[in-house]
Amino acid sequence: MHWFWRAAIAVIVGFAGSLALSVATYAFLTAFVAPPNTSFLIGLSITRSIVPLIIAVCVYGLLTARYGPKAHDRETRCRECGYILRGITEPRCPECGERI
Repeated sequence: MHWFWRAAIAVIVGFAGSLALSVATYAFLTAFVAPPNTSFLIGLSITRSIVPLIIAVCVYGLLTARYGPKAHDRETRCRECGYILRGITEPRCPECGERI
């Protein structure tokens, strides 16, 4: 999976998790404690800006560990057939003839 899609998924999951956490916290406090005051709302907005970042970084790390490049994939390969291109002398794949 390309790094861009891993990052996009991580950001979406981070913001969705943060929104769900904020809604649940607000609903719990208004239902069981008391109406929130201004300092609580400021703290909630700070939490809403930090939590998505933490969630996104964790999700990106998990996706990279699962779907990122592996150590054995660091070889330069032909785009067409996957042949390892180490040591070639001309800009063509010796297996399929693809121009490099």
